[in-house]
Amino acid sequence: MIVIVTDSTACLNRQEAQRLGVTHVPMTYTLDGSTHREHFVEENANYVARIEGAKTLATSQPPIAAYLKTFTELTQQGHQVLCLSISSRLSGTFSNEVSCAREIGGGNIRVVDTLTTAGGLYILVRAARELIDAGYSLMETAERIEQMRDSVKTLFSVGDMEPLRRSGRLGPVRQSVCTVLNVRPLLTCREGAVVACGMVRGKNEQLRALSRAVPAGARNVVVQYIKDMETAKQLQHRLEGKLGAPVILRPIGPVLAIHLGVDMIGVAWQE
Repeated sequence: MIVIVTDSTACLNRQEAQRLGVTHVPMTYTLDGSTHREHFVEENANYVARIEGAKTLATSQPPIAAYLKTFTELTQQGHQVLCLSISSRLSGTFSNEVSCAREIGGGNIRVVDTLTTAGGLYILVRAARELIDAGYSLMETAERIEQMRDSVKTLFSVGDMEPLRRSGRLGPVRQSVCTVLNVRPLLTCREGAVVACGMVRGKNEQLRALSRAVPAGARNVVVQYIKDMETAKQLQHRLEGKLGAPVILRPIGPVLAIHLGVDMIGVAWQE
């Protein structure tokens, strides 16, 4: 049996993880010196208020020991492991996963750098499950996911660029984008890095730009948000009207909220 392993930035809830056969490895975050594990989505208590009230914020990738334990237990149980990682340009998680896979050896573990996170990572996790269920081998599934990752697109907008600047996750393009006078930056995940790709003024134009970016025929469309569910629902309804198909609405957890700011709203899809 092939088991999918991914980190908590895929933003799965517990029921989805069980249904998809996913082992969830949590990242951690620290607010005012108090460290917490990032649990499944909807199990992180009132993290938005805690982030908004914190004076110091930090996140940490899962420790090597967590992956060694997970990979060892799964392979000893006779499973093969497909590990789908948050982009290596956003976190050192991928490097830790590769090191652990090499240490355990045996050819039963494949680690894929998805070059994305959040909704994009969620799309690839679901795609991997479909491939495995269709009878693809571990190697074949990993290769198909590597081919597929370029077709997964992300566009999102934040209310304040400071969290991204502070975290160092913003790529070199257009770091000078400001958010004064109700100007909201548009950002994307390009070749695994977060880069700015435009600006809009006001919430209505923000929603129009996010909706406009998703092409007709897009599949597996996911709207994601942190604090503002109502605006996210507006975007979901716009896209469902445009595409004539259901659009998934999903919250994002505390680790990405610290890096993006709680006013983030975005959309991911597969071309």
